[in-house]
Amino acid sequence: MQLHQPDAFQEFKELLSTKLEKISGINKSCKKFMVHIMTLYLYLRGRYNFMNMERYGTYSEKSYRNHFSEKFDFMSLNKIMVQDHCSEHLILAFDPSFIPKSGKETDHCGYFYNGTASKPMKGLEIGVFAAIDVDNHTGFALEAIQTPSPNELKEQGKTLTDQYAQLVIDRKEPLQELSKYLVVDGYFAKQDFVLPILKETNLEIISKLRSDADLKYLHEGKQTGQRGRPKAYDGKVDVANIDKKRWVLCYEEGDDKEAIKVYQCILFSKTLKRNINVIYLEQCKKNQPTGKYAILFSTDLTLLGKWIYRYYKCRFQIEFLFRDAKQHCGLTHCQARDEHKMHFHFNASLMAVSFAKVAFHLQNDNTKKRPFSMADIKNICYNKLLADRIIANLEIKPSQQKIKEIYQQIIVLGTINEMAA
Repeated sequence: MQLHQPDAFQEFKELLSTKLEKISGINKSCKKFMVHIMTLYLYLRGRYNFMNMERYGTYSEKSYRNHFSEKFDFMSLNKIMVQDHCSEHLILAFDPSFIPKSGKETDHCGYFYNGTASKPMKGLEIGVFAAIDVDNHTGFALEAIQTPSPNELKEQGKTLTDQYAQLVIDRKEPLQELSKYLVVDGYFAKQDFVLPILKETNLEIISKLRSDADLKYLHEGKQTGQRGRPKAYDGKVDVANIDKKRWVLCYEEGDDKEAIKVYQCILFSKTLKRNINVIYLEQCKKNQPTGKYAILFSTDLTLLGKWIYRYYKCRFQIEFLFRDAKQHCGLTHCQARDEHKMHFHFNASLMAVSFAKVAFHLQNDNTKKRPFSMADIKNICYNKLLADRIIANLEIKPSQQKIKEIYQQIIVLGTINEMAA
């Protein structure tokens, strides 16, 4: 027995059903399972494995295994959701994430860098694409792809950077429909990553340079007219003490006590072998430089420095996706060893967070001013599941006013923000 009044949990299922109708090539059974598994990811307690799914869900353990083996176009579904519910001011983000995993028979298991431990560890790695809504300042997962182990890449004659670049190139069409800017962290400021993407796609890269980056000023004066190659550069950039006469102060953020000044200049990068749009972030306290700085760049030479700065700051939203999926949707819990099952689980976990943001956060005017809390959504969904089960078994009439009031109190029990179910 369910309450007839509309609620965010019901909106979540209806939202997902509506988006699935727009995906071609999937049957009725697949659509039904996708709605079920996404709602299950919101209220499941404990480990996210097939045995525990059987305890909370309506399918058998074998059925969950079989469905997880089937292919599903997560990129298309997530892209439709982003296009329908996010603002038009979007950027793309890509970042790998370490997944702890052991076992000799686990596909693509190897030693990958774990940022939390700051060292390589045995496990898996997924490369995740996300769409970042700049206006709403939040991120939505598009697709997670498992990275081959270092030994497998060595057999293929590829480096890890080559693998990351190829992922972008293979998915250039859906990515370019969302945005022209791909924002990545400083690890990807490499020629092997940037140049293939610029050559094969219409995407522009925004990233971070090393603090000792080798940059040169462009020569803007008159040529001598003498024989030989025309002068192209006008000295090396001293990144610790830039010549502010050559840089343009394009943006400031902060107050008199502490501020960030953004300087912009078109420079030549020896690492990337091309001209790039560079911004220099200078930290100031009481209008005096502290000596701390950071260097960002874009391959789009026309992009304003303000937006390079803001876009790179927004990139961190992909880290919140990882955090919420790991803490609340079992991203690291998959017990499967098969590549297809793990691919389904990783994407389902991240997609549950993304769709929860739309159903419980973006579509609810009352929550726009409050921070998104996946912990609250998990509590609300589990409380609703438990309350509905008690009401159904005790044959209580949910239409009674007293029951409605108590029901709403139970739904928000244990939540950080008092959100309506």
